[in-house]
Amino acid sequence: MLDKASAGASGTVTVEDQILYIKTETLRGKNPTEIHSALCEVCGEETVDSGTVSRWDTRFCEGRVTIIDDPRPGRPKTSTYERSMKLMVDFLAQDRRATCKEVSPQATGISPTPVFRILTKKIAKKRNLCQLVPHCLTAEKKQKRLENAKLLKQIFNAEDQPFLFRIVAIDETWVRDFELELKSHSNEWRSPTSPCPKKFRRAQSKVKQMMIFAYDHRGIIMTENSMWNKCDSSVLS
Repeated sequence: MLDKASAGASGTVTVEDQILYIKTETLRGKNPTEIHSALCEVCGEETVDSGTVSRWDTRFCEGRVTIIDDPRPGRPKTSTYERSMKLMVDFLAQDRRATCKEVSPQATGISPTPVFRILTKKIAKKRNLCQLVPHCLTAEKKQKRLENAKLLKQIFNAEDQPFLFRIVAIDETWVRDFELELKSHSNEWRSPTSPCPKKFRRAQSKVKQMMIFAYDHRGIIMTENSMWNKCDSSVLS
């Protein structure tokens, strides 16, 4: 019979020890609930779950003698697990934006939750957001910009401030005919008993204007705008 004294003497109660105890207590007429409670007192967190106790109790009641699991057909679990990880890595190499739900069918039918756990814990993958950059320049374009910057610096060194006064910059931006007001813009101070303010749901304007600005060191020197309708994508003027 399993007790704390024997557990302390052996140092650890293995799963095989617990199954042997289940066999002994089953032959003594104990039910699975009583057996599981006795195991919990000795093994604590290392106790097998109640389903395992019930399964072995049924086997021993049916006349089973050995406590070793029957051999199972098919490949070992480790082989299937490693194959699934390789399939995940190969699939992500082709599509790094794939979700766990999309990876799942490729990994021999593993559900999305285990797929996420394998990707993050075993393969050490994590999803990173794209980094926004002003332009995706080639090496040739970068070199050209460097040469232009060096030329401008040489002119500035020769002329000093008068060179800066001659520079005219141009920028552009889209402006809608009607911009939706955010909910935070409609906040009001009210007492606890006052009703919440109401706001009509409105759609954003489909008509946009392209605003072009030209400015120098003194400020804006010229503006230009053109209207664009999102419905027919035609320039109205």
